[in-house]
Amino acid sequence: MTTLFEFRPVLFAVFWKSGIALGAALCISRMLRNRSADLRRLVFSTTIVAMFVAAAATPMLPRWTAVTPLWFHFQRPAPAAVAESSLSSPMVDDATELTAPVSRPIPPQTSSRRIDLNAWLIPLIWFAGAATLLTRFAINLRGLYRLRKGSDAVTDAGLLANVARFGRRVRLWRNDAIGAPVTWGIVRPIILVPAGFEELPTESRHAVIRHELAHIQAHDFLMRGLAEIARALIWFQPLVWIVWRQLREEQELACDNCVLAAGGKPSAYAKLLLDWDARRGMDSLIAVGIAHRSCLKRRLYALLDTDLRRDTVAGAGVAGALFLALAAALPLAAISFTQAVPVRPAPAHALQSASPALLRPPAQLAQAQTAQTPVKAPAPQPAAQSAARPRFDVVSIKPCMPRVTNGVPVFGGDSSPGRLSIGCGILADTDNLGMIQVAYNRYASGQLTSMKVIPIEGGPAWIHSERFEIDAKSDGQPSILMMEGPMLQTILEDRFKLKIHRETRQGPVYELALGKGSPKLKALQDGSCTPVVVGRPLPLLLDGQRRCRNMVSPGGKVDIEGGTLSMFAGSLGMVLDRPVIDKTGITSYFEIHLVFSPDDFAAPRPVADDPGASAAVRAPDAPGIFQAIQEQLGLRLVPAKGPVDVLVIDHIQRPSEN
Repeated sequence: MTTLFEFRPVLFAVFWKSGIALGAALCISRMLRNRSADLRRLVFSTTIVAMFVAAAATPMLPRWTAVTPLWFHFQRPAPAAVAESSLSSPMVDDATELTAPVSRPIPPQTSSRRIDLNAWLIPLIWFAGAATLLTRFAINLRGLYRLRKGSDAVTDAGLLANVARFGRRVRLWRNDAIGAPVTWGIVRPIILVPAGFEELPTESRHAVIRHELAHIQAHDFLMRGLAEIARALIWFQPLVWIVWRQLREEQELACDNCVLAAGGKPSAYAKLLLDWDARRGMDSLIAVGIAHRSCLKRRLYALLDTDLRRDTVAGAGVAGALFLALAAALPLAAISFTQAVPVRPAPAHALQSASPALLRPPAQLAQAQTAQTPVKAPAPQPAAQSAARPRFDVVSIKPCMPRVTNGVPVFGGDSSPGRLSIGCGILADTDNLGMIQVAYNRYASGQLTSMKVIPIEGGPAWIHSERFEIDAKSDGQPSILMMEGPMLQTILEDRFKLKIHRETRQGPVYELALGKGSPKLKALQDGSCTPVVVGRPLPLLLDGQRRCRNMVSPGGKVDIEGGTLSMFAGSLGMVLDRPVIDKTGITSYFEIHLVFSPDDFAAPRPVADDPGASAAVRAPDAPGIFQAIQEQLGLRLVPAKGPVDVLVIDHIQRPSEN
């Protein structure tokens, strides 16, 4: 199933990035506990503003990808496979044979498709929490609007003159429905006082007005609104709840300090706070006001503490704090992590049958697997380690065009131990096949490392069109697989200045699963052929023996003489629009033959050694690949999300002169 958005990686990134930002704000606030409340309020406010700015700027920021070590498992690794599908290249040996994939069939739209609840459950939970908090925020805003509509303007000249000294268009209103003054608004802020406010002593009225004006001057209502929105969007982050509460408290403490700085008496102001607390107040989650009860005890202690600092931050300090917050938040938003992916050795051949009808591998294969020692296939080495690889003594690289014989391109090339001959090879064609695929994936370890095709990203357009003839010689006798793997990597990095890395991402895949009933699979017969296992040396052949040959034809045919379902899944990934992961749990070896009808829009490339490649001639009535797998093999393909390997080109240039 294809979803519009992959939420789990995004939520994970938001969780740890917001955790770093909010955690830093809490730590800084803790270190400033002996400083003024205005400074701590500034720390929380700038953190919230920087988070919103960084979130808005993320699509325009450059991406910085950091590779995490293997011990840091933040995502589920890809399942290991015993064998995978093979790759077409002019540099393959006779272990496998594969023609290029071109068809991209679309999965059938049937009512029997499985709904992946895991892909939708997390987005639904997030949406439910965010919608609840945002709805509550909207209801509170609506309540403030209705409260304003039911209020009357204050006409007391002394109060109006006190408000007018602030220099902004602050409106003063009175409402009988509230018990304590509150303030809200951004462009045209409002101070709403309860009935009987004019009858209070002059000192008390001035203290209340000064407190509310301090909220307006510091834009506390705007900061509290942003904090409410941030809490609603990342409600799953515990630190945002702590910062949300701390911001409210620091706002009230900072405004209390402004009242005392204007000449208010601490004891009289403390008594005023206790009087407002005893009344029926309006402890709104949005509007700011003098009578918030959540931090009354802390405010009273702060008022009576003569050693407490009550200074305010100047405008230059506010600008500097915002600059520092953005300087830290923007690089943090641009960072993303990818898991380091080792190329694992093939697991020991465990015989597990999903049905009693499935036969075990032949005795000859079991003996061959027991006699061979598993060899770990290392991951492709970075360019900095190219000096440690075997190198050619002489390398010649020339641009070329393939010769055409009888209308068919001939690429040439005839490698032998100690000599690499690539006749008019391409670095990466439209199907990701070519020298880069062979060197960094298929034979990356100097032996058969992988038989699947990994997408290649990045690089200029000429790597997909220009061809090069490579002739290299070595004094020793390295194997063809060693020359086409690590030694070819050295050529690409020395002469083409190639810099490349490998990533694993979450993306759309197909899962190969068991269908209804028993699978229709034919076990590998004793003595028919010797299978090739990924990550192990090629099996030694006795007289009369041969290696199993595996072929994928663009005309709609898959022939696997001896392989596992993991290998079959890999071969399907070369004719479908996404990789295929084996989920059957069957590790036995089979003879698998599949005939299907490719897409009509596909244009198959010329195929040698397969004169029956034309689907119209071979099987004009063949079913689509999804139906063919169900009918001919008793298996099925299920759309899902899973790990997808990608080779990313960071830099490449045309080869240097010989």
